[in-house]
Amino acid sequence: MIRKYYRLLKKYNKLKADNKKYFFMLFLSSMFAALLKVSLPLFASFIVSYATEENYEMAFYMIVFFGLIYLCYYFVQHLNYAIYTKHALYTHNKLQEKILDKVSNVDGNYSEELSQSFLVNTARTDIGEVLQIPDQCFDALSYFIMVIISLGIILHTNTLIGIGTILTVLIYLFFLNKDLDKRDYYLDNETLYQDKTGHLLGQVFEGSKEVKSFNMNEDLHQYLDHVNKNWSKMHLSRTNYENYAEILDPVIITVFKLAIYAFVIYLIMQGKYNIGTLVLIISYLDTIINYCYELFDRLNVLSSNTVRLNRIHKIFSYKNEHMLSFGHNDTDTIFGDICFDHVDFEYENKPILKDVSFTVKANSFTAIVGRSGSGKSTIFRILLRLYKIKNGNVYIDGVNIYDYSKEVYASNVSIVTQKPFLFDMSIKENFSLVDSNFKNQVKVCKRVGIHDFIMQLPDGYNTKLTQDANNLSVGQKQLLALARTLLSKAEILLFDEVTSALDIPTSKKILKIMKELKKNHTILMITHKPSMMKKADEIIVLDRGEVCARGKHKELMEQSKVYNRLQK
Repeated sequence: MIRKYYRLLKKYNKLKADNKKYFFMLFLSSMFAALLKVSLPLFASFIVSYATEENYEMAFYMIVFFGLIYLCYYFVQHLNYAIYTKHALYTHNKLQEKILDKVSNVDGNYSEELSQSFLVNTARTDIGEVLQIPDQCFDALSYFIMVIISLGIILHTNTLIGIGTILTVLIYLFFLNKDLDKRDYYLDNETLYQDKTGHLLGQVFEGSKEVKSFNMNEDLHQYLDHVNKNWSKMHLSRTNYENYAEILDPVIITVFKLAIYAFVIYLIMQGKYNIGTLVLIISYLDTIINYCYELFDRLNVLSSNTVRLNRIHKIFSYKNEHMLSFGHNDTDTIFGDICFDHVDFEYENKPILKDVSFTVKANSFTAIVGRSGSGKSTIFRILLRLYKIKNGNVYIDGVNIYDYSKEVYASNVSIVTQKPFLFDMSIKENFSLVDSNFKNQVKVCKRVGIHDFIMQLPDGYNTKLTQDANNLSVGQKQLLALARTLLSKAEILLFDEVTSALDIPTSKKILKIMKELKKNHTILMITHKPSMMKKADEIIVLDRGEVCARGKHKELMEQSKVYNRLQK
């Protein structure tokens, strides 16, 4: 059992989220408090013994010592609590930061491995419980030490009673550990079904239009009922074993305690012990029982936190299958020349790009076109370094994209998507995540033509966006996303179907902005709209993962059957 909790503390330390100084101080204060507390019944028995023998002077001395030990104990407990609070705050913030770093640097498969509800529940609930692990471990250890010391005192007083107490405690701890292991197994499964329910509700909320239009309500209820039935089974099994641990297992110690009381009273009647010894044995027996209950309480929390700790480790242990680490090239004078050199890419052993080669000159406007599944979005993901390629090379200004440092690359390649994501913060706060200079924010908003609209809002740039920015139109969201991209000062701008859901006036505005931006940016655009293709300086046509044609609109209309089909 001790090995189990040692492994738990070791696994906690692998998170590397605690302050070593506070960690060590927490351990020392817990142990010192335990030694003070376990000595109290001993001094209480001395007081009774001396008073019984009418040695009142020593009895008063013992009272003074008893009071001093009590004061020291409460002082150390106060110190322990203050250290725990500081350590908990540090660990909480550190773990939240580590999860944010992990989630913001994952590949596209992450959501398949871990659901959004799993992440939210872990960050919101599990971290708050897991940060208690060191304190609970040290408390459990201190209570275990106090049980051992108390058993030693009783063993010294009466060997038979001491051996009986040791055997009883061992039997109790054996059944307790067995019941907690079972409880943890069912708790883990219960939590998984809770995640499924949360994930389902989140998807229903996001797809509410489809749920209504296809009348999915009855089938969704059936699915939820199936999940709830499995959750109920796990919940009932878990509570049964909790009942065994909290109610049935302590009966073992209680029965033994009553037998010992009767036995000690019998020995006093025989004249073998005095009242002080009775107080000593009863005090330490009660102390052992209380300590065992407290030990159970700490082990109970630790056992449930094992499940929570495993969930946090699951987030951190995810391996980015398709991503590569960044290099150390800090050259930030990027002009924006792009070169794909015989690039092959596979996804789950399925070829997506086959021997793709093309170049894009700086300060140009290039459209990448093709049917769905032809590899257009994959090219963007490779340029964003979300995927690693199987063969070939990709260069920006003659430097392999995997050689650039993370900071340089992120500040020079940016994207605007068909459905841009904006945080439910104010407009200003969204911009400040990229550039906190308010003058720069106003400048780019004027450049994309959204400044006047923002100023008409009740709170201007301080207007808070609702979830998914639903208080804005699609066009307004696109313009805000474009302004945010320009704040990044990226040299290479990727536009992924940004005009597909826009009305004609807004599409024309976006196109006009793109033409202006190409004066000092490299623009790549994925589009299905023939009108947008015609405006590009050059068009790259993809078909089944290969570049089948490239050139201007008129040239491709004459030379490429694939491009002709796209126009129709």
